[in-house]
Amino acid sequence: AEQTGELYRTAEITADGRAPRFSPDGTLIVYETGPRSAPVTRLIRADDSRSVVAELAGSGAVFSPSGRFLALVRVPVTEEITQAEAAVARAQGQAQVAARLRLAWLRMKSARVVVHDLSTRREHEVQAQGLLVASLVSLAEDGTVYFLGGAEGRRTRTDIYEVTVTAREPVIVSTVEGFKTSPVASPSGGTFLFTLTARDPLPPPPDAVRTGERDSLGGPPRGGGDQPTRFGIVDATTRTVTLVEGTSPTFSTDGQTIAYLARSGTENRLMLMPLGGSATVLLRTQDRLAAPTFSPDGRRLAYQKMTRDDWEIYLVQRDGGQETRLTREIQHDVLPRFIAPDRVLAMVGEPRHRRSYLYDLSTGRRTRLFHNNTVRTISPEYAWAVSPDGKKILIEADRDGDTVSPEHGVYLVDLDHRVTKADLIARLERNLASETALRNRAEEMYRPLAEEIRRAVAQVSVARIYEYEKALFDFDSKHISQPGHQKAAEYLHRMFSAFGYQPEYQWFEPRGAYGGRAANVIATLRGTENPDLIYVISSHYDSVAAGPGADDNSSGTAALLEAARVLAGRPLPATVVFAAFTGEESGLLGSREFVRRAREGRAKIMAVLNNDTIGWTNDARLDNTIRYTSAGIRDVQHGAALLFTRLITYDSRYHQSTDATSFVEAYGQIVGGFGSHPILGSPHYHTASDVLETINHRLIAETCKATVAAIMLLASSPSPVKDLRVVRLDATRAEVTWSPSPEQDVRMYLVEYEPSRGSPQRLRVTAPRVVLRNVTGGKVSVKAVNARGLEGWDWAWITLPTDQNGR
Repeated sequence: AEQTGELYRTAEITADGRAPRFSPDGTLIVYETGPRSAPVTRLIRADDSRSVVAELAGSGAVFSPSGRFLALVRVPVTEEITQAEAAVARAQGQAQVAARLRLAWLRMKSARVVVHDLSTRREHEVQAQGLLVASLVSLAEDGTVYFLGGAEGRRTRTDIYEVTVTAREPVIVSTVEGFKTSPVASPSGGTFLFTLTARDPLPPPPDAVRTGERDSLGGPPRGGGDQPTRFGIVDATTRTVTLVEGTSPTFSTDGQTIAYLARSGTENRLMLMPLGGSATVLLRTQDRLAAPTFSPDGRRLAYQKMTRDDWEIYLVQRDGGQETRLTREIQHDVLPRFIAPDRVLAMVGEPRHRRSYLYDLSTGRRTRLFHNNTVRTISPEYAWAVSPDGKKILIEADRDGDTVSPEHGVYLVDLDHRVTKADLIARLERNLASETALRNRAEEMYRPLAEEIRRAVAQVSVARIYEYEKALFDFDSKHISQPGHQKAAEYLHRMFSAFGYQPEYQWFEPRGAYGGRAANVIATLRGTENPDLIYVISSHYDSVAAGPGADDNSSGTAALLEAARVLAGRPLPATVVFAAFTGEESGLLGSREFVRRAREGRAKIMAVLNNDTIGWTNDARLDNTIRYTSAGIRDVQHGAALLFTRLITYDSRYHQSTDATSFVEAYGQIVGGFGSHPILGSPHYHTASDVLETINHRLIAETCKATVAAIMLLASSPSPVKDLRVVRLDATRAEVTWSPSPEQDVRMYLVEYEPSRGSPQRLRVTAPRVVLRNVTGGKVSVKAVNARGLEGWDWAWITLPTDQNGR
């Protein structure tokens, strides 16, 4: 079960939810759902997810200690907020930043704090007039609410406020100067922790945004000196504050002791301090520390320690003895938390692709906690909540592998129930059927080109790939601010020329560029039949300023160069552009410039394969992730890997913060490509240790082969048809049309649909229209077929209305 998916029984609570957590007694689950502009807080029974206890408008809910009362923040829908939301949708660039700041300020200004009695269903509102309400901190049993907020206008501080039903105005309980953030309440709710920061955590007033006083949400213009070094302890009863030099404070389970981190010179310390007492040093080390947490009985702590350049989880007794290392994964191990005295929940990876694991401290065994039980598609996780008894865990995740859509799912993992043998067999049968179907589709789609592709990929050379990597590596940092950037551009131009291309520089002048300008380097393989249709293979060749960027992204650039060399003597029906972008690490600058010029020239870009960070592996497996927005391209790439390489491919609908985003914004869902994120994450990512010795050159070669095979099929096949629509519909008949395919050799179109009765049907038509009989709704899919028998690489589809009135 662990090898193929989940070991513990997991139930989907919702496909659209966020911020899941349990009530104090563990009987209720609360999560937020709906659009973020109008969120709904939903409460369900933990033992019956179909039983909805309440649905309340608002977000940021906190329970009272008994669980009877719930406080949340409710923002009324006003005309001013509606107009501000519309302004965000219209704006672009810096104007959108300002629009988002104004909207955030308006929402916090309008926020109302509501206390709901779950037993009587009555609620009342407490006043927070004249303040921005950032987040709720705690709710006392008598209805007293504590929240983090600040003045509506220009601020010199933020605070934790206390507000009651009878109070005329909120009262500050964090009675020291400065910006407070990250508030945490003790289990009893009578004591709070906050972090002091130099950066205002709340949005500035609109006049400050217009005058450019602040450039981002929650703070002054970017610069140094804003790293937190102190935290505060607030006694809510006496309203006294104790300031402590340190960071990352956390309460013990009984709320009587605080653990935190401190620094003295080059020494890092793990500290313990009883409330009202003096701090003692628990651990001293030269290594970085983070995320301390207590065991339920308070006898030991878990924490992160930077071991060389990798976060690992360690344990130590409360007296400072018996420090032991819990994890040994080369990827970062982070965010430990005890769920029982002998069980720890911790995460592996970076924030955009974390996965959860359970550690049995008595046996040392590690168990993967969550999965989607499929062979290919992966499930990034984002948030976790543990029930009070430690037997159930709520996880917010993209279980469908779609990281692009804003919707996340919420899932309940029951640690008391493992999957059954019947569950496991059914899972294996589903996976086998899916894999068999994928291979069969791959063999069918590639059959007309298979031998030609095999001859091409056989020319991919690991030795040549290493030569490209070594040359790029020797330029050191290729950040646009460094001289290695221009040296790399000149090298790429020389190599494209040596392959027989006539490459071009796309010069532009980004701020901070070395020498005042930077360049994409472009080589073009002109198509033989459809030269105006363009397929792009791209990578970025710049690196972060800190280091040489062997994996990020000399690996992708080496694959780009080798693909260009292999295909140089093999022109395809459509044009292939090999694009080496600069400035990705500075904000996708090069790809945005490429796309801007393409749009100006009305270039017909049909699909893009963007490879980024493809060379790292932590074992002998040659794994890589297909990052796509087009399911058709995803399947083409899976097929390429299955049939022509030793590559093991996963997939995730993903493009954020990569050059693929530039194409999605301008051309829509036309993107595929490979990258280690979000399934694998090198611990050397964005560091000076991202060097040649840490990457697998065979992996890059196999990824290059899959890229060559995929682009050969894509550029030889019809693109998806456009403008599919219903032009006539009556009780039993539908006429559907689409634009003629732009490829010169299209001979027919395949049409699939489901009639009102019977099994799905497939038709072949020669004109871009079809009349379907005996249909009263359902999905109609269309793709083109060319003279070589190659089908379009993705379906276009439309859902028919169920009757002639469009219902």
